[in-house]
Amino acid sequence: MSGSATSSLALSEEQQQQLEAISAELEPLRAAGAPKKARSSLDSILSNVPEAEDYQLLRAALLALRADVHLDLDEPARALEDAEAAVEAGWQKSETYDAAGWANYGLDRPEAARDQFDRALELDPDRVSSLMGRALALVDVDEFDHARSDLTHAINIEGNDAELYALRGDAFIRMGKFDQAERDLIQAREIDPEESDYALQLARLMMVQGRADDAANVIDKAIEGDDTALEALLLRSHIHLLGGRNTQARADAIRASNNFPDEAFAFVQLAHVQLAAGQGNMALKAAERAVELDPSLSDAYMVRGAALHMRGDTKQAQEDFERAHQAPAELPMFLLGPCYSALEATGFQTSMRDMLNRYSEAVSGESAGEGGQTGAHPPFGSFDPMSLLGQVFDDSGKMKGRFKPFLEMAMKNAPNILKNVPPSLLKNVGGLDPSQLEDIDLSELSSDQIEEQMRQFYEMMQSGENPFEGMNGNQPSSDGDDDDPDGDV
Repeated sequence: MSGSATSSLALSEEQQQQLEAISAELEPLRAAGAPKKARSSLDSILSNVPEAEDYQLLRAALLALRADVHLDLDEPARALEDAEAAVEAGWQKSETYDAAGWANYGLDRPEAARDQFDRALELDPDRVSSLMGRALALVDVDEFDHARSDLTHAINIEGNDAELYALRGDAFIRMGKFDQAERDLIQAREIDPEESDYALQLARLMMVQGRADDAANVIDKAIEGDDTALEALLLRSHIHLLGGRNTQARADAIRASNNFPDEAFAFVQLAHVQLAAGQGNMALKAAERAVELDPSLSDAYMVRGAALHMRGDTKQAQEDFERAHQAPAELPMFLLGPCYSALEATGFQTSMRDMLNRYSEAVSGESAGEGGQTGAHPPFGSFDPMSLLGQVFDDSGKMKGRFKPFLEMAMKNAPNILKNVPPSLLKNVGGLDPSQLEDIDLSELSSDQIEEQMRQFYEMMQSGENPFEGMNGNQPSSDGDDDDPDGDV
């Protein structure tokens, strides 16, 4: 879009009055959720505006107004066309650049959106719509601290806007600052307790911190009413499943599959629940439906493979397991949204795959890796910590900068996360005894101390040592020095 962020020419007094009258006429239609009627009215008005040069600026102002209405109708391409035409004709106003910014954002062009919001804010530094829009664009290009700054500015102007707090909470999550994120999400819920998305996001945050019971209490608020989001239902189902509450987990999974019959994730979760109950045939039916709905979804093949293995169809199960491992699991990403980036750093996302291993073991009495079904698993189950840590550290043993916030969060929250993992899953973490976690407090570690602990962890694994050796109460240390679990942590 050409044109600089400078004040445009002014309308004549008569044309300004016309524009204000038209805006006043359209506002009730837009407020009543009738943007199509508003656009039809604008189309009619524009068709009657003379083409003469004296009316060029009025036409530009009306195009800018129609751009906003296009955005109401979720038609960003048409909005951008009108906004650009308005600027070209001389209507270089903050609201015009703002509309162009939102149009570009709707077209998945965050850099272009940012440029337009910059222009809008040059003309009106306190324009909340542009501060919010630029923050969203900045999040998309991983400039989280700048996004947080814009949202703080907006909150200082409109302190009762719940969405602003929720968006800043999202920025804090991506920065690994969970305490600040939780405060903002709680504030958003206090301002607008009826908005279920805020409860969902808070539950997600608690989940990745290992606070499953807190998450279960909060997620209930996101599931009240008939228009419950699929993510909320499936997250609560998974929380119940991790807590061993299979009846509740099954009820939520069935509700999700009934309410969202065309969503593969609903049937993947239903298969998880049925596998946990040892219902291989029912699990296979749900898994088949998931594969049918989305043949590219790795999670669908994973649960179908587990169901086939439970039935004894080892060859077909092996084929599905191999297919599943060709791509990352997507259900954790779907359930946890922006919080998933932190989940990856903790390794907690393996809970679903670990459950599948347990289903197979419960039925066959042996590891799913025996007999050629899925291949031998390392001591950490299907989670490969060496692969993860190899991405975190460079060849010289230094932690890569972009991982530091997440590793800091992971280390400080590790005891709580592990306390909330079902004991049967901890057997894949060196036989770690949950009781050993009670007196561990990593919350006061500095960033440098955390980096050093993680480096030692990495070096031990590279040398073939088990970094959890000695933390199990059944494995006494040899001399009380280097093997002291408190000292190692």
